[in-house]
Amino acid sequence: MVKLVRAGLKDIIKDVLAKIEDRRVIGLITYRHYAEELAIYEKFGRCGFAISVVMTNGGGRTTYDMLVEVEKDFRSRGTGGTVRYVLSKEEGGKRTFSVVKARYRSKEEFLRYVDRVRRSFYKRIIRGLSEVSG
Repeated sequence: MVKLVRAGLKDIIKDVLAKIEDRRVIGLITYRHYAEELAIYEKFGRCGFAISVVMTNGGGRTTYDMLVEVEKDFRSRGTGGTVRYVLSKEEGGKRTFSVVKARYRSKEEFLRYVDRVRRSFYKRIIRGLSEVSG
């Protein structure tokens, strides 16, 4: 079952950051990288990022796979568009999916949020996963 929700871009980024920065995180991986995505956005008006986060969970593990994609709205004169956040949560052998849709006002707004995620992700990697985030 897939749950569809509408939210703001800020809410999506807060959710991603909360998962990356959680003190129970024991594994992080990124599948798509900022520099390449920026070039793709410039050429095609779409880009995104994908991250997996693995957390301890009372003796078990929970895995979150997150895909955030944007698509520029070519129909309007503005520079904004649509954001789609797909969240897969696997816990105890069960997987659930949520899809959150939002709008962004400009490329700069979206890239500012992407940079926050990127910095948080790499800060966590550099500091080590076993350290408590702050």
